[in-house]
Amino acid sequence: MRYITLLLVLCFSLFVQAQENRKSNSTSTDLDKTKYEENVFNKELGENDVKQDKQRQFDLIPEKLPDWFFEPISLNPVRIIGISDPGLEKAEAYNQAIIRAKAIYALINFSSVSNISDDYTNLRESYDNKLFETKFQDFTTSKATISYNNSGIIIADTFFTKYNEGIVLIELTGQNEDVNMDTIEVRGEQLQIVTERSYKNEKIEFFNLFINDSKQDADSTPAIAQYNFRRVNKNFDISSIYGSGNYNFPERSYNYIAAIDFVKDSTDTEFQANALALGLWNAYLCGILNNITNLSKQLASQIKNSNDYYTLKNEGLIRTVARNKVHFEINKFKIIQNQIYIDLYGEIRQ
Repeated sequence: MRYITLLLVLCFSLFVQAQENRKSNSTSTDLDKTKYEENVFNKELGENDVKQDKQRQFDLIPEKLPDWFFEPISLNPVRIIGISDPGLEKAEAYNQAIIRAKAIYALINFSSVSNISDDYTNLRESYDNKLFETKFQDFTTSKATISYNNSGIIIADTFFTKYNEGIVLIELTGQNEDVNMDTIEVRGEQLQIVTERSYKNEKIEFFNLFINDSKQDADSTPAIAQYNFRRVNKNFDISSIYGSGNYNFPERSYNYIAAIDFVKDSTDTEFQANALALGLWNAYLCGILNNITNLSKQLASQIKNSNDYYTLKNEGLIRTVARNKVHFEINKFKIIQNQIYIDLYGEIRQ
């Protein structure tokens, strides 16, 4: 009898396990079906076309930006723009835009800029062919640390775009050094690598911004923000960290116009235009970091040469190194045909 009972218990256990496996397999199958339906079935048969077409038509109507968005940074009082990532809730977007505005203010006014440029050539010859390689690598870092009174920061104006981007205009009033001062540390980076090997070209660009906003309040924790943009030829990748964690970039057709009419003139050809296809913040940050890199090359620098010549090899490296404390001012800031033009004037800060 005891053996019969054990046999029944074993059979029941096997039956329960089989039911669990069947349920697990069913759940997995449902998930696979959902993913296949979303990623393949609907796309191929156009099931989502109606919704996507409405979104595309909505995005094609340019977002009209307010006049104050294009005003250069004023010095008395100090005013500056901050922009959030797209696709955020309004409160979170404004908070992110505020910390970025403070970071850009620090970067423009109190930067220590370091730049290293390598221009490398390599020509190797054999009996039947030539292998030619050039590589240009340019790396710029901009670091700034400032102390400020959080109570002295006033939100002068705000705007929320249809792409769920928060734009703030902050005003920094007089700073009272007798009270506790908060500290913000900022580091901006731009890396460009252009490689040509025989008949193949590749261009890689990185634009990075790191922010650490520390409060004197003992109960508060530092606000950490990070933005990384990588572009390889025509492909790109965006990573943004703020608040609760990583951010998923919404792919849409970003289009903007100014409430006031800007026309393109001959002076605009001197500046690199940044496309707004990836949103306001991406173009704004890339435009500022591009300007900082270009201006750093016009300041004091050292040039180092290294060349080697052999029978079947010609190899050379020209390295330019620069490190300066710099102050910048925005002379021009406008949008034409969904491109942003930023003209920064820079000078060495004593």
